[in-house]
Amino acid sequence: MFALVCVMAVSVSFSSCSSSNDDETLLNYKLGFAKMNGTPTEAALIDAAFKTALGVSSDEFKTYPGGDEKIKSNCDKAASQLNEMTFEGSYTYEVSKTTSKGVSAVYTWNSPAK
Repeated sequence: MFALVCVMAVSVSFSSCSSSNDDETLLNYKLGFAKMNGTPTEAALIDAAFKTALGVSSDEFKTYPGGDEKIKSNCDKAASQLNEMTFEGSYTYEVSKTTSKGVSAVYTWNSPAK
C-alpha cells in the first residue's frame, strides 16, 4: 500500500511539472506605424515596402513561414531599400506579435535622420 501511494505521488509530481505555464501561444502578427509624422504618400511607400518584403497584403496575419527570424530577415531587406531614400517626415514602422503572454516587437525600423 505504501509503495502504491509513493508511485501515485511521484506520477502526480511529474505530470504537474510537464504542464508548464511557460508555453507561449502565438495569436497573431501585426504591422504598421508606431509613430508617424509625415505625408500619406511617404507612409504608403514605407508600408508597401514592408508588405512586399514580407509577402503579405494585410496589416495582420496569423502565421509566418520561418517565424520571427524570417520576418526580421525580410524586414531588413525592406529597411535597406528605404534607408537609401530621403523622407520629409519621420516614421517608426513596427512588426509586433501578440502571444498568450502579451505584445512584443519583432522588428522596428526608424526612418533615416534628415
